[in-house]
Formats: sequence, structure tokens, C-alpha cells
Amino acid sequence: MNKLIQSTVALLLIGSTAFAEDKHDHNKVIPGPKGGKIVEVEGGHAEFFVQPDKKVSVTFYGEDMKPIPPAEQAVTLIAEAPAGKTKLEFEKNADALVSKDVLPEGDGYRVVLQIRNTADAKPQNIRIEYHTEVCGKCNRAEYACICTGDDGHGH
Repeated sequence: MNKLIQSTVALLLIGSTAFAEDKHDHNKVIPGPKGGKIVEVEGGHAEFFVQPDKKVSVTFYGEDMKPIPPAEQAVTLIAEAPAGKTKLEFEKNADALVSKDVLPEGDGYRVVLQIRNTADAKPQNIRIEYHTEVCGKCNRAEYACICTGDDGHGH
């Protein structure tokens, strides 16, 4: 009986060590390589980035944060701007999908990014509060701020 208890304790310790070795911190904010907001998507990550011309680019990355050229992914965006809702369609452009049109004028509105792994797949909806002012701590646009709430910044 004593050996059974020892074996059980040993298995529990091994199992808890395996969980402790999971290096992927789901609470860590990952900075976007282009300066945008990184969101988790099926199979990796996507970066939502508003370009200087106000078009939106979405770049896909694997779990290792290496870029993945867009293949069958489909992206649409709904901007809930004060002037009304606007839908943006995307097209392939080099290493990303880029909106055909620009974001509506203004700031401080919600953007709903719809990402599908294939054109007919169910969309993954990601809500982003779009604010363009620059964060004083991380020097990124507020929509892409990487500061965490525990530093008093409040994001």
C-alpha cells in the first residue's frame, strides 16, 4: 500500500511540473512587430495595424511570431464610428491583408475585426477600441498599447 501512495504522489508531482513548464503566458501582451495590436487567432496570432494612410492591415503570425503569408484567410472589419457603421473589405497585399478603403474619420470608436481561416468558415470576432492618441508609457497608439493594468496605466 505504501508503494501505491508513493507512486501516486510521484505521478502528481510529475503532472504539476508539466503544467508549470508551460512557458506560454496567456496574460502577457505581445507587442505587434509593425506597431499594431496582436490578437490570438486559430493557429497563431494576427496583427491589427492602422497604416499612416488610415488603411488597415492584418498580418498573420505563427505561435513563434514568424510571419505567415495570407493564404485562404478572409478578413472584414466593421467600424462603429460616430457617423455610422462602415464595413471594410480586405485584399492580399504582399505579406498581409489590407483594407480596400480607409477607416472612417474620428477616434474613440469600436472596431469589430472578423477573421476566417477560410472564406466559408465561421468568423472569429475580435472587438478593438480604436484610439489613435499615443500612450505616454509604451509610445504606441492606444489601440495597440502594451501596458498592463498592474502598472497603474489602466489598460
